[in-house]
This record gives sequence, C-alpha cells and structure tokens, in this order.
Amino acid sequence: MGNTIERLEKLEEENQKLKQDNEMLLDIVVQMRVTLNRLVSRYVTESSE
Repeated sequence: MGNTIERLEKLEEENQKLKQDNEMLLDIVVQMRVTLNRLVSRYVTESSE
C-alpha cells in the first residue's frame, strides 16, 4: 500500500512539472508569434515603400 502512495505522489509531482513545462512552452509560442508578426509587418512595410 505504501508503495502505491509513493507512486501516486511521484506521478503528481511529474504531472505538476509537465504542467509548468507546458505553460512555459505556451509562453514561448506566444512570444514567437508576436516576433513573427513584427517581422512580417516590417517586411510588408519595407517592401511597399
């Protein structure tokens, strides 16, 4: 029984770490999208001049 509780605690820790990693990756994707939009906007502006 104790082994089951240990495994459950370990899985909960791993789940928490995965959630944190997921949040970090989503933040990176948002930042990349902002950067891409700026680059595209700059490129379109420069090529239309």
